[in-house]
Amino acid sequence: MKRFKTIDTARGMAIFGMVIGHMLNWWLTEEDLWIYIVYYIILAPLGVSAFLFISGASATLGYRKRLTQIKESNEFNMQTVRNVFMLRAFLLLVIALIYNIVGAFLVFEDLRWIWAWNVLQTIAFSLFLIWPLLRTSKILRIILGIILLIANQLIFEFLLPYQGQINFYGILFYLLFNPPHEYVILPFFSIFLLGTVLGEFLFELDQIENQDERRIAFKNLLMYSSILGLSLMIFGILFQFPSFLEHAMFSSMVYSLGLILIIFSVLMLIEEFEIIKIKKNHKFFYYYSYYSFTIYIVHNILYFLFYRQLTIITIWIPVIVTMIILSLVIIFVHKKLGPYASIKFGISVVSFVMIVRKKDRIKQILAN
Repeated sequence: MKRFKTIDTARGMAIFGMVIGHMLNWWLTEEDLWIYIVYYIILAPLGVSAFLFISGASATLGYRKRLTQIKESNEFNMQTVRNVFMLRAFLLLVIALIYNIVGAFLVFEDLRWIWAWNVLQTIAFSLFLIWPLLRTSKILRIILGIILLIANQLIFEFLLPYQGQINFYGILFYLLFNPPHEYVILPFFSIFLLGTVLGEFLFELDQIENQDERRIAFKNLLMYSSILGLSLMIFGILFQFPSFLEHAMFSSMVYSLGLILIIFSVLMLIEEFEIIKIKKNHKFFYYYSYYSFTIYIVHNILYFLFYRQLTIITIWIPVIVTMIILSLVIIFVHKKLGPYASIKFGISVVSFVMIVRKKDRIKQILAN
């Protein structure tokens, strides 16, 4: 199965933008923090939504790849695929909770941050929730994604008055929306879910062997996704304007999803039809995509570098220099260590080895 460069490029761009946004948030003085707020309002919903959307597409493509392996191997079955998938989600959740615990004690000094929706935790729960839905139709997933987006807005508005209270509704608000400005599960799982639909389309198109038919099918997909994307952007902007600028709210998610579809269509058009011919295989954003989880965790050391010390004038050179150094380090690590420096790769290998060994052990017990 073909590896779509557009997926790596989009995910890498999201991580790249996240690192820049965090540096602005951490390093700007209180007086100049408005720059980050502008950045956050405009780009944060897009970046986070794009990462979850692309992660959903990748989850589907990985699932389909495993189904192909089942057909080609007598040792690889659906139970093994499910167990590896779920263990991978569990290990990612453990890492997310450890990440939260460190932040709760060392950064925020607030135990409530032990349960906080960061990217890792949101993706972990999304993987848990998506497994039974991967075998459902694309239409059902689209409908469920829309319902979740609408339900999130209604549930949030209902539970918001109970924020901070020690009662059933207050605890439910804490579990679903702590903190409200992060990657809370309901809207971002809906984006993840809709991303799996894109993955299904890409998988189906990749199975077309006739190149002329393949090109026509891709043209249709990109045309419809562009029209849908533009429609969603317009609707997101006009519906309860200017709520499309509010993080994780209905209009914001609809607007972001529309913009993601348009950007995806442009990137896929460039990849499939070679509109821009590049002699050398440039993989800049691929590195950020490949080490996305690793970068997400490791880049937090930048928090302490210039915390609240830089102004709107002095921040840009440190940000540019840091991104150049970070990029060079990532490329160097990739050349020297390859997948061994990738947390995502490590989780996948550990999950597979643990499940396969357990399976072999059961066979040995039954044989005896």
